[in-house]
Amino acid sequence: MSETTSIEKLWDKLDPTTQEWLRANPGSVVLPRSVTAVIRKAMGDPDTLDGTDRNDQLSLSPEDLAFITSMANSAPVGHPVSMTRPTA
Repeated sequence: MSETTSIEKLWDKLDPTTQEWLRANPGSVVLPRSVTAVIRKAMGDPDTLDGTDRNDQLSLSPEDLAFITSMANSAPVGHPVSMTRPTA
């Protein structure tokens, strides 16, 4: 993903189930089609998405992986976290 379409910038547009999946799987370097579809929808359904392969799976950048890891460590899994709220 490019910086303008990073997971961090899209986080608040992702549904809680997708946020939870990402937080529960912070080591996934390639996202499955179902998660890629949600990200595509959050972006406004672009025809192409940088980093997708022929199976429409999305490879994450090191920056996306770092962000997801930080979100996974910010609160217990099962409690979606909004970037707009401070964490305890």
